[in-house]
Amino acid sequence: MKKIIVLALLAALVGCSSVKNNVNIQEKYKIDNVAMKNWEQTFSTVIIGESELEDWYGAEQPIGFLAKNQKLDQKQVKFLDSLKTKSEITEADQEEFNTILEKVIKKLPREYYLKDENFKNPTGLAKFMVSQSYLRISNPSNYIANEVATKDEWAEIVEFSKKSDLTEKEVTRFRKILNKFIKRSEFFDSRTWYFVEVSPRIIEVNNIYKKTDKTKLEKNNVNAKALYLAYSEYFSELEKWDD
Repeated sequence: MKKIIVLALLAALVGCSSVKNNVNIQEKYKIDNVAMKNWEQTFSTVIIGESELEDWYGAEQPIGFLAKNQKLDQKQVKFLDSLKTKSEITEADQEEFNTILEKVIKKLPREYYLKDENFKNPTGLAKFMVSQSYLRISNPSNYIANEVATKDEWAEIVEFSKKSDLTEKEVTRFRKILNKFIKRSEFFDSRTWYFVEVSPRIIEVNNIYKKTDKTKLEKNNVNAKALYLAYSEYFSELEKWDD
């Protein structure tokens, strides 16, 4: 049954696209005058279509996310809103619209890394990772312990798990170890991560992982998102991570 669910979700997500160079956005999304007047819907469609991860646009309400994160300023919004009431959209309007949209798309890609503030409960995370590593059933923690971490790195995590609280220095060290894991190509294993959940989020990561010609950004995205999904209870949302 689990295999059937995975295959169904995979089929639903095969069409997902990522940000690409030299793509004519206007032609690809057939942006006409009507689409420009309905700019919020158009921007949302393009942003979702051109994003490699849903976290690039906050996973919901792309326009609000762009404004909140200063990727779309008030002057730009004022111009875009003005298109709604224009009886005729000029060539200059089209050029300005295209310029704003292209700038927004270029600002989407992010390369995530942990910062100390992204931990909700670092001590709890260390304890959870170590306790999970003892389970016989495959899971991210025993995979990390056996396939990703060096003996010294895992020994440090085990020591962290024995403490009732971590100092600021220890939190920083823990964070640096996890960021080292993110850089390693062997960090993500789809069969292991399906222990966490069977969902479009895991399949999204697995689709990137399966690419044979992954970019540095794609490799980072696979591992950062995988780390977050494995221990989401202990981290702030991925969109709040450093980049």
